[in-house]
Amino acid sequence: MSEAVNLFETVENVEIKLSRTKTWSGLETEPAYFPKEKDEAYNENLGDPGSYPFTRGAYPQMYRSRMWTLRNIVGYGSPEDTRQGLEMVLASGGTGVSIVPDPLTTQSVDPDHPAFGPEVGLEGCSLPTLRDAERLLDGVDLAKVDTAWHWAAMAYPLIASVHVKRGQPLSTLQGSNMPDMLQQTLCGWGKHLVPAEFGHRIAVDEIEFSVRNSPKWALGMPQAYDLRERGLSPAGEIALGMAMINKTMEDLIDRGLTVDQVAPSLAWVSTSDIDFFEEIAKFRALRRYWARTMKERFGSQDVRAQRLRIACHTSGKSLVYKQPLNNLTRTAIQGLAALCGGVQSLEACTFDEPVCVPTHEARELATRQQQILANEVGAARVADPFGGSYYIEALTDQVEAEAVAMLTQIEKVGLIEAIASGQIEQMMDDFNFDLQREMDSGERIMVGVNQFVPEDEPSPTRFKFDRTNTYAHIRRFSELKQQRDQALWSASLKNVHNVVRDGNNPMQAMIDAFIADASIGEIWGTVRVAYGHSFDPYGHLQAPLSYT
Repeated sequence: MSEAVNLFETVENVEIKLSRTKTWSGLETEPAYFPKEKDEAYNENLGDPGSYPFTRGAYPQMYRSRMWTLRNIVGYGSPEDTRQGLEMVLASGGTGVSIVPDPLTTQSVDPDHPAFGPEVGLEGCSLPTLRDAERLLDGVDLAKVDTAWHWAAMAYPLIASVHVKRGQPLSTLQGSNMPDMLQQTLCGWGKHLVPAEFGHRIAVDEIEFSVRNSPKWALGMPQAYDLRERGLSPAGEIALGMAMINKTMEDLIDRGLTVDQVAPSLAWVSTSDIDFFEEIAKFRALRRYWARTMKERFGSQDVRAQRLRIACHTSGKSLVYKQPLNNLTRTAIQGLAALCGGVQSLEACTFDEPVCVPTHEARELATRQQQILANEVGAARVADPFGGSYYIEALTDQVEAEAVAMLTQIEKVGLIEAIASGQIEQMMDDFNFDLQREMDSGERIMVGVNQFVPEDEPSPTRFKFDRTNTYAHIRRFSELKQQRDQALWSASLKNVHNVVRDGNNPMQAMIDAFIADASIGEIWGTVRVAYGHSFDPYGHLQAPLSYT
């Protein structure tokens, strides 16, 4: 354990270094390049890197002064299994700790749920209780190490409970999660699991509490990655994401917060797909539209609120099962597009994601890709290297204009109404239908899918791990339910119920419930009951106690 602890103790000081400012042949480069004459249109629509409206980048020298965070997500099996995977990522040069929970944890379903037991830990880490989070984070100082959680509303109270139990104030908590519950409504869970109005209310509660109590905690809002993977164009990503931001900001302002208090804590969770130039244009258009919205619509005076942070993950949807090594080319191009577009953190999909949980070899290759982009390709040398390109500037304007038109239509109906009525899902379905039609007709070529398909190839290597730890983890969970202080547990859940019922923010009550050894399924089910929904959306379980 000592070696692992040392890795985590030093991770906050590890970063990709810009090793060279010259080209490969020795030509010196400037931090950024500008037109010979800056006219009014330039200042209004582009601006210099680091200047409003931030089209050309968030910082004047971009990666020369602030390198991107190199992330690689890990999550499988028990907390002990995932811990081992994190140590391997850090040892290979990763600069961020990113954890993905299994689908049960993501949905706030306990590992002993009768309908899902065999799925525990298969596609992420099972983290149903505070004690499981403690096992995963043993030796990790949450005031120093920035942990990223690919997980919605329940991640913050769980990780906060670990920090509080250690005797640390919430104000020192570092890390990030993705409180956007509407993406869960739209991207697989469905309205019966997370009704739109219910999910939105919980997200607003979490953002409000985190902004007021944990200013160092970053909030991935909107979680546009899943929205895009579900079925959206780059313009659609901006439109739907900004609709979510606008509605959330309006609700938080109604609660007494200001845009300059909220926006600096937010980070747009995006994707980079396969169209290299369009993705670069998207990131530039997104930053510009965000800056103008924060300033002109919400009255921001703080540059930190206007300067959007973008956390990017390359597109899993673009990867294919056939000849999976070809996916290395796809993710490298997508990563380069994200860096040329000026994102602040980057995760690269592994080439074997269409096949299985990523192997350790594939994770290491994903890390090496970013290191090659930084040290050999020169992606970090110059801020906005495509600035001034006729093509990129035209695409940037086109993407923004299309996004604004789509956003106008969504807000005319109302975001929650558009989701509840199925209008947003219909928009996504239409996009996917057109995509599939183009694939079927050959209008759109995807190598290895509808063209250049190999006749025969060996099955790729699949990730395997010993499930012994998972079985032990499930047994520990069952034992905890019998051994915990039942009176404290019962009182904590009743408190969660009463706080939600009375219309108050439940985050502190949820933190207290985790500390009282309540499970994620019990806490979330209690919140559901207080909102007038069934304890278990799958209809197998009854509430474990009476809340009256």
